[in-house]
Amino acid sequence: MMIRCVGMASLGLAIGVLSGLFGVGGGFFLVPMLNVLFNITFNIAIGSSLCQMVGISLLAALRHRSYGNVDFKLALFVFVGSIGGAEFGARLLMWLKDTGSMLVNGMPVTNLYLWINIIYISLLSFIGTIMFRESRKARRKPLQLGIAESRIFQKVQSVIIKPMVSFHVSHIKHISIWGLLVLGFVVGTLSGLLGVGGGFVFTPALIYIIGVPTSVAIGTGLFQMIFISAYGGVSHFLKGNVDLRVVGCILAGSLAGSQVGAWLHNRTHEAHIRYYLSWIIFCAVVVIVVKFLFVIELL
Repeated sequence: MMIRCVGMASLGLAIGVLSGLFGVGGGFFLVPMLNVLFNITFNIAIGSSLCQMVGISLLAALRHRSYGNVDFKLALFVFVGSIGGAEFGARLLMWLKDTGSMLVNGMPVTNLYLWINIIYISLLSFIGTIMFRESRKARRKPLQLGIAESRIFQKVQSVIIKPMVSFHVSHIKHISIWGLLVLGFVVGTLSGLLGVGGGFVFTPALIYIIGVPTSVAIGTGLFQMIFISAYGGVSHFLKGNVDLRVVGCILAGSLAGSQVGAWLHNRTHEAHIRYYLSWIIFCAVVVIVVKFLFVIELL
């Protein structure tokens, strides 16, 4: 048990660095790794991941706040939309858990395991590809804003559906509140379903769709993750999907790692941060695919 806890703490250290550096809770990497390395079922890995994410997001957000990288007003609007999404995602997870299994190679595979893997692989591949292509262009043109090339956020900000709201810290003159609420609901759903704070979707969405500067998007993403993770963690705890021993072991490493990651973030170019994050996402996809194929092969 001690060796297992040390292993989880080491994994937590890596997750903490990812959180502070890239503004993600690390759930997109932590949940598959708990399943792959420690054979923890997805529902327990998801619930435990959300609980530990509260502590890691809090410390990383405090560090980014000292750098002026948190837009509290923006985070509040997104959180309002994410409350309903978090409960919807948790209920969807329990539904998948109760739907039983299907036969693969003549052996039963739970629908929960199958669909969680499919969703992870599809979503991470999509986000990683977009971020990789954009950040590579931005690194080649350091004097230009790579995210401006798509102009998507300009179209989003030009949509006039009242009420409108402005965000001084994020340099947004006006944007419809409804778009932020929808974004929050999507992030909340992913949090409840996949055991992530939604940072790996929320942070890129703020950058490419809303038009928030990378550093502010990362700090704001970490701040909103505190609340959405807490809500999702409580929901999963009440459903019996949390192992407090797993939470404690991971937190032992992740709290220290988050401070290191935030320190590194303040010394790294924004385009490089997006580029490195895309490779982290690709690595997570490879690990998930290899484990999934390995399990199928054993059946």
